Amino acid sequence: MAQRFTTPAKPANPMRKFRLAMVLFFACQALVAQKNYDWWNNIHNWDGHRSWILFIENVPGVMGPNAMPVPELQNGLMDTNITLLSAAETHVAPGDFTANLLTELNIPIKKAVALRVWWVPVEFFKTDTIIRDKRAARTREAQGFATGDVYIGMLIPLVEHKNNWPDLLLNITLKTASGSRYEDARFLDAPGYAFDISAGKNFTWPAVFPGANLRWYGSLGFLVYQTHYDTYFQNDCLSYGAGVDLWKGNHKLRVQLAGYHGYFDSLDSPTVARLEYQYNIKKTALLLRLQAGNESFPFTSIRVGSQFTL
Repeated sequence: MAQRFTTPAKPANPMRKFRLAMVLFFACQALVAQKNYDWWNNIHNWDGHRSWILFIENVPGVMGPNAMPVPELQNGLMDTNITLLSAAETHVAPGDFTANLLTELNIPIKKAVALRVWWVPVEFFKTDTIIRDKRAARTREAQGFATGDVYIGMLIPLVEHKNNWPDLLLNITLKTASGSRYEDARFLDAPGYAFDISAGKNFTWPAVFPGANLRWYGSLGFLVYQTHYDTYFQNDCLSYGAGVDLWKGNHKLRVQLAGYHGYFDSLDSPTVARLEYQYNIKKTALLLRLQAGNESFPFTSIRVGSQFTL
């Protein structure tokens, strides 16, 4: 009688089971993620085809306070010292609370040009559901953390201390697309650039401010940032500003009005008033700044920080 042989059963392949489990896991995650956006789809009547990017308005009056801020106003002179600014800021508007850190580094190069780099390394935000839905934000909890854009600027003196001429300074700034949380309208995921010329001159007013020094200055320029719109690929803006500095001994007071006017003419023309006090201790300046804006920048802001001369 012939002996019958049977093929032994193949042992179970653990890697096959692992791959199957991973496929099921990610499929479940995708289904859960889709369900998490049902609330957004219903609120904004999503048709199932249009990208959510098209629902976000790329104007400063709708986005967070650090998305497209009014640039810092130059006074016509380049700082010839290496300085480091470190500050904390809060911005409050109806339905929106924002707190962030700010750092800025100024590096002069042979007194002919200065390099400025500034950045919001971390921002905490919390909005109500009305603001969340107005901005078409995609985080249901309407709060979280974000990282800001890196700005790189170059200051070039054109005229300095020449007879009765005012000092003139050229400012060139590049905005990178490094910010996060565009889906929550916190930072604009697009590059930009700006040019402006500032003029300023020192003077005294002994009858009103005896023993004090004053400086008037103004600025005029051009600011551009890219958008995600199909019709307008960028917003072209006219920038402007004016200010007066008063200092005596260790005390310095600064009053400014600055802004820019956008091409869209719809919540893209922010103007802010700034009042800043500085107290100088050797190579450190302690500062406190208050800022209030118009409807294109509906935030009241407070900055507390220090600037170190290195």
